[in-house]
Amino acid sequence: MDDFVCVNKDVIVFNKPAGMPSHALKKGEGDTALDRVVAHYPEVALASLDQREGGLVHRLDNNTSGLLIFARNLASHTFFRQLIQTSQIEKSYLALVQGRIPGTMVFNLPIAHHAKNKSKMIVVKEETRFFRGQPKPATTFVEPIAWGEEATLIRVEIRGGRRHQIRIHLADAGHPLLGDELYGGPEAAYLPGHALHADSLVLPDGLKLIAPVPELFKKEAAKYGIGF
Repeated sequence: MDDFVCVNKDVIVFNKPAGMPSHALKKGEGDTALDRVVAHYPEVALASLDQREGGLVHRLDNNTSGLLIFARNLASHTFFRQLIQTSQIEKSYLALVQGRIPGTMVFNLPIAHHAKNKSKMIVVKEETRFFRGQPKPATTFVEPIAWGEEATLIRVEIRGGRRHQIRIHLADAGHPLLGDELYGGPEAAYLPGHALHADSLVLPDGLKLIAPVPELFKKEAAKYGIGF
């Protein structure tokens, strides 16, 4: 069970592959991360009051791979959701983006729902007039790791955890994720989706967990001359 990166009395950390939903958004959606975890640890299905999400503590987009936390009981679910919502669990991501990012960058623009397209989010600036809902604060920290031909491998950390936060902040800056066609990214030959991998997190006891970089992610990077 290589997908289970950590299992203890309170939580299970699952390494979700790209292309898999975190949980079903509609009945009969198919194989999800929650389904995989519950198949081995049935108590996770009852670890919250929401039967659709079970013990899922946070989400990753379908096409984002990497570490997901699942609670095994209601008390743990409440505790870890609070830690996530207040950015007290350190999480970081690897991403491949279009273009060259020469140095560290920080994005602080708030994020709201797109006015017309329910699948999209939008950054809200002074001149932005059309969006849905209340814009929510979001901060994204970017550090370049390696450069290739028209692409950069970056490490990303966030505060806020808004829907599509990393994707929309980078796209707005002119550096969409490779494969993120929703936000203007170039087609990815090898990836099932976009080049974003939640590769590490630190639990409250100080344990740092690492999810290996998927082989297809590496293959996409190699296409641009970036090696691991």
